[in-house]
Amino acid sequence: MNQVTVNITEGQYLAQVEPFKSLGLPTNSIIHKIVTGCGATSLEIEYTDRNSIIIVPNVPVIKGKVTKHNKKYGADKQILGIYRGVTEDHIESYLASKAIHKKIITTPEGFVKKIIPYFEHQLDELYNNYFLLFDECERIITDVSYRGNIAAPIQYFFKFKNKALVSATTLPYSHEGFKDFDHYLIEPSYDFSKDITVIDTNNVMETLRVHLKGYESEPVFIFANSTDLIFNIMDQLDIKRESKVFCADQSVAKLATLKFRAATSEFDKDSLAKYNFLTSRYFSAFDIDLEYKPNVFMVSDVYTAQHSMIDPQTEAIQIAGRFRNGIADLTHITNFNPDLESMAKEECLNYLQGCFDTYEHVIDLFSKANHRGSRDTLKFFIENSPIASFYTENKLNEFMVDNFIHEEKVKGYYQNIDNLKTSYRERFQHFNPLFISDEYILGDIDRAKLNSKQTVKERKWEAIRLIDRMTKKPGVMKIINQALFNNIKQLYPNLTEAYYLIGLKGLEKTKLNANRVQAAVHQAKKLRDLKIIEPMIHQHFTENTFVLNSDILKTIQQVCLAKAVETKATISLITNFFDCKKTTVNKAHGYRLGSNRLGSKQVIKIDDDLSE
Repeated sequence: MNQVTVNITEGQYLAQVEPFKSLGLPTNSIIHKIVTGCGATSLEIEYTDRNSIIIVPNVPVIKGKVTKHNKKYGADKQILGIYRGVTEDHIESYLASKAIHKKIITTPEGFVKKIIPYFEHQLDELYNNYFLLFDECERIITDVSYRGNIAAPIQYFFKFKNKALVSATTLPYSHEGFKDFDHYLIEPSYDFSKDITVIDTNNVMETLRVHLKGYESEPVFIFANSTDLIFNIMDQLDIKRESKVFCADQSVAKLATLKFRAATSEFDKDSLAKYNFLTSRYFSAFDIDLEYKPNVFMVSDVYTAQHSMIDPQTEAIQIAGRFRNGIADLTHITNFNPDLESMAKEECLNYLQGCFDTYEHVIDLFSKANHRGSRDTLKFFIENSPIASFYTENKLNEFMVDNFIHEEKVKGYYQNIDNLKTSYRERFQHFNPLFISDEYILGDIDRAKLNSKQTVKERKWEAIRLIDRMTKKPGVMKIINQALFNNIKQLYPNLTEAYYLIGLKGLEKTKLNANRVQAAVHQAKKLRDLKIIEPMIHQHFTENTFVLNSDILKTIQQVCLAKAVETKATISLITNFFDCKKTTVNKAHGYRLGSNRLGSKQVIKIDDDLSE
C-alpha cells in the first residue's frame, strides 16, 4: 500500500492536477478528496478517455448529473443513468449510440439488478473494458445496516481490472480486498473551513423555533436523518403549510399516512417552500445549485429518533458541501442522552466475536439436530437473531462489522456536549465551530416521557383511508398517485389485504383489533374460495343422495387443487354447499345431501364482543 499526497489550490479541480490530469483516477486506489466538490466524478465522466461505470448512493444524484452533463455535451459524449424505468433495451441502445466512451451512472442496486444481468454472457468484457468507480464510498459502511444491497457490488468490484473508490469523508475498511490499495490524499493548500454554530439544547423544538424566526426571506434548508423527527418538527412548530420534504418514496408514503402531502422524492429548486426538509437521501453527492447562499440547519434529537444522530466527521461535512454556491449560515441543533451506551473499537470487536461464536454454534447445532422440535426452535433463533444480518450467504459481511463500530462511535458523540465538541474539533480543516447552550425548564426527556399523542392505530387508520380514497370504484373517475399508493401498500401489507377482503366498513367493525381483523380476513378468504369452487362442487354432487366421506374428500381435494384455493380441503366443506347431515349406511360413513346451498352467499360476521 502506498500513500500519495496531492496538493490543490483554491478553485482547482482534479482534472487540472497531476497525476489525475494525465492518467485519470488510478486503479486499485482509494481517493480521499478531503474537500467536497473538487471534481472526482466529473474527471471520470468528462475528461477520462475510457468506458466507465460510476456507482453513486442515490437516484437523485444520477438524475442531477445525467441531466446537467447531457445538456452540456453532444451525442458523442452522452452518458446513461440507471434507475427505475431504465430497461435492458435502454442499455443496449446506449451502448450502440454515438457516445465514444460509454459512461454509465447507477446506484449499487441498479448495478447488481440491471448492469450485471445485461452483461451476463460477456462479463469478461465488462471487467476488462470498464473502469468501476464507487463514489461516496463511506456510504457502504454507514448505510449497510438498513440497506444491505449497497454492499452487493463488492462481490464484482474486485473482478474489475481497473477500479477505485472516492469520497471526501472516507472511512476505514476491514475488508481484506482493500489492504493493498493505494491511498491518494487530496490536500487543499487553502483554508476551506466553514463556520458552524453547534447548539447544545435540552429542547430541540423550542431552540429550532427560536432560530428559525431569524430567517424570513430566502428558503431555509433543514437536514434531518429521520422522517419521524421531520414530522414532529413540522407538527410542533405548526409549519406544515409552509414546508416541503424531499425524501425516499417510502418516506413519502409514510408522511402521507400522517396527513402530510407535500413530500416528494424528486428535488426541484424551482418549487421550494419556506422550510425545506431533506433526509439522508440528499446528504451526499447531490448538487444543489442556487442563485443565493441559503441558511442551513442540521437537527438531531436522540429522544425522538436515535438514528437522527448526525456524524460531524462524515454527514455534517457532506451536508455542508451540497450547495455549490456556498451557504450563508450553518447550524447544528442537538440534544444529548448520557444513558446512551457506546463501545470503543476493541470492545466492539470483542463483543461481536462472542456474538459470532454463539451464532455459529447455533448454526452447527441446527445442522446436526434430528428432532423436529429442536430444528424448529434452532431455526427460529437463527432467522430472528440480529446477528444473522452480519452474514451474507453464510459468509461474514465485513461491512456490517465496520458499520457496528462506526455507529457505536457516533453514539458516543451524543452522550454529552464535550464528546461532540471533540468530534467537531478533530475536523478543524472543515469546521470553525462555535458552541452555545440553550436550556429550558422542560426538555426533550420530559416530552419523550409524556408525549403519547401520535398512536400506531391512528397511523393505520390514515393508511386505510388513503387506500380507500385511491381505490378505483365503479362510476368514479380518479387520478391516482400510483407510487404513493404502492408504497402505502408496502408499508401496511396486512391492512391492505384486509381492506380488499372485508372493505372499509368491515375494518371499522373490527376497530383494528388484531384478533378481529385476523378472524374477519380468514373468514373472507374462505368465502372467496367457496365462491370459486362452488360451481364445480355442484357439478360433482347432486341433491338427495348419499355420498361416502372418502368420495367427498377426494372430490373436494381435486377441486381445491384445480382452482388453487388457500382453504384446506376437508370433508366438512360440503356443508357449505348442501343442507346435509352425517349418516351411516351399511356401516359406511358419509353425508345425506339435501337441497343446494349457496356457500358464497354467507355473510362475514365480526365478533363485536371481542375485548380490545
